[in-house]
Amino acid sequence: MLGQVIISGLAMGCIYALIALGYAYVWNTMAIVNFAAGEFLTFAAFVFVATFTTSLNLPFWLAALATAAAMALMGALFSVLVFARLQRQKALVAIIATVGFGIFLKEMARIIYGPEPLLYLSPFGDGVLDFGAFRIPVQQLVIMAIVLVIMVLQYLALRYTTIGKMMRATALDRETARLMGIPVNRVLAGTFAFSSVLAALAGILLAPLFYVTTEMGTLVGLKGFVAMIIGGFGSMPGAILGGVLLGIAENVGAFTISSTYKDALAFVLLLVFLLVRPQGLLPERHADRA
Repeated sequence: MLGQVIISGLAMGCIYALIALGYAYVWNTMAIVNFAAGEFLTFAAFVFVATFTTSLNLPFWLAALATAAAMALMGALFSVLVFARLQRQKALVAIIATVGFGIFLKEMARIIYGPEPLLYLSPFGDGVLDFGAFRIPVQQLVIMAIVLVIMVLQYLALRYTTIGKMMRATALDRETARLMGIPVNRVLAGTFAFSSVLAALAGILLAPLFYVTTEMGTLVGLKGFVAMIIGGFGSMPGAILGGVLLGIAENVGAFTISSTYKDALAFVLLLVFLLVRPQGLLPERHADRA
């Protein structure tokens, strides 16, 4: 039974890892924390379920791609129209702007789609696959497989593509990258767009597991932030590791202690790490903490 709980936690940990990766990308490139990540998840889930799946009746993969494209455009527009104007301000101003934009997204979802929860049935069915002593729901396997593919692709893109090298150069030294001819503002917009796509994918994968509500992304966004701190602030491998460990710890804690305290366990774990190992499990060499 404990093994079953761990596998279930691994699937949820993959969702936290996606959000944590988005935080890490934005932090490394822009030196701000995008506190609108949870609301990007919420808005993407509504767009995917209500607009592309229900209203336009698109198949799953096409609806997912359309949602990702829409959220990428929204993230890029935020970077160009808002963040680009705040680059010379203190970082706190830009962080507050992301909080404000998150509130805007949440309320827009409420206005456009209404306050009622939406039910979305997984296109992969509600079947369960047997693996010896373990029985794993198909949706959880889909989540883990998709997240694994995304992480491999983003690693290859960052490592070997031109845009990936420009993103890494901009993250290392923005002014030097600009002097070398890299279009820094476009790279920043691309980074914010990519983090928005990660949040959108998390929303799409969560939609069949929970009702789609205007509050569904708030706690997930906070837990993604906790995962990044646990893994190492700004560390991309740490974000993945922190998300997976957080998902497993939550489920094991709920199983062994009580499901009542499941959400509190994440923040207890955060306090423990801040006291014992504040740099996280896989810290960046030049991590900057407030």
